[in-house]
Amino acid sequence: MFLFVPNASLLSPQYARLAGMQQLPGELREVRANGAALLWTADAFTAVDHDCAGIVVHLQRPQVDHEPICDLRWRPGEKVTVCRRRWSGEFSAYVDEPDGMITSNLKLAALLRSPPQRAWRRIEPGHEARVTAGGIGITRERSWSAVFQMDYAETVREVRRLILDSVGSLPGAPALLLSGGVDSSVVAAAMRLAGKDVKAFTFGLDQLVRPQTEMQSDLICARKVAAHLGIRLQEIALASRLLIRNIPLGIYLAETARGTIVDDCAALVEVARRMSAAGFSQVWMGEAADDLFGGFKFALRYYRGAQLRAYYRAQLTHDLPNELAIIQNVFGWFGLAVVQPMWTEALLRIGYNMPLAFRLDRGRLMKRVLRDAFAAELPPEIASRPKCVTRDSTQIRYVLEKEFGEGRDRYRALFRTIMGERARWPRRLRQLLKTCRS
Repeated sequence: MFLFVPNASLLSPQYARLAGMQQLPGELREVRANGAALLWTADAFTAVDHDCAGIVVHLQRPQVDHEPICDLRWRPGEKVTVCRRRWSGEFSAYVDEPDGMITSNLKLAALLRSPPQRAWRRIEPGHEARVTAGGIGITRERSWSAVFQMDYAETVREVRRLILDSVGSLPGAPALLLSGGVDSSVVAAAMRLAGKDVKAFTFGLDQLVRPQTEMQSDLICARKVAAHLGIRLQEIALASRLLIRNIPLGIYLAETARGTIVDDCAALVEVARRMSAAGFSQVWMGEAADDLFGGFKFALRYYRGAQLRAYYRAQLTHDLPNELAIIQNVFGWFGLAVVQPMWTEALLRIGYNMPLAFRLDRGRLMKRVLRDAFAAELPPEIASRPKCVTRDSTQIRYVLEKEFGEGRDRYRALFRTIMGERARWPRRLRQLLKTCRS
């Protein structure tokens, strides 16, 4: 994590004590020059280089990334600060346009003296923000548009090859989060084909809230995949009271009030805790597949042709990377690097330029390129399993809606309390932070 403040007087005199209260993932360190301050946490994901021109803070996943995903370069003598966020976006970055502050996490922004919300603007994936005395400029690094030259059969073969290459080349002995959906099941199958030892985890409620079919249940489908591939599967049973208790921590780590994300994070907090306790430093997922090869069907009600294509491209290059950063925020707190084996430049180019006809099928099952690429390795019912939203297929949604309501803003007040008014932090959150960092 890092926070750059052009005017160090904006920091609270007690910010170091407040950082201790927040139980940040590493010791808070700082450098000051010319009235400005750069702060960062000494954790596994943050590295700092000093040279004659200034200071560079890198954010990258240990033993995974060959180059930083996000970095900040501060040159005090030139009064220039540059923050670059890579296209894949697993770490976030924000710039405060009135004052030129830059942060990787809103948690560190909470160290400011005054609690009112600031005009934080996200630095989108593949963009660079440059802060100088003359103002703030944000530029995009590249365009992904290209002529798509493969037919459907060639696309299927190339997608299969690229996924197998990615899985085979990635280092480490990770845990796999297996939902039983086609995305994570493809990753599991590719790991087996690459000769990797697959240690899979899945999660669900300890008691169902309402009846569901086998194909609606992540837990049952994950068991089917594990049995078919002959891999070990550890099941994490989540009690309703545990999910409710985890909501403040989920909001704090995810740094968002979006209910559809916070609901999942309440469960992912516990999953990350268990994986970390089991000694893992990496977790693999299949999160990128929806946006690469398909998309949610509701968009078909609003868009057609060029508009639909533009919508899917925006989801792929903006929404997906920003959601991946949220997931990394949650797991990173427990020392886990999140890896999406399907999220590569080569697969991004295919997903970005692939014809709509390859995304959409008559039955609107979606992702047929991916399904066809690995149908031979998966149980037929899994290869054709419809997309299920995790908070529905695990039924955590129903538990949390009963406690917090169904409205879109159900977590908004709690978000403002946790991320803004420091003095009003719930005691439960402080206890959770202390527990999970111990």
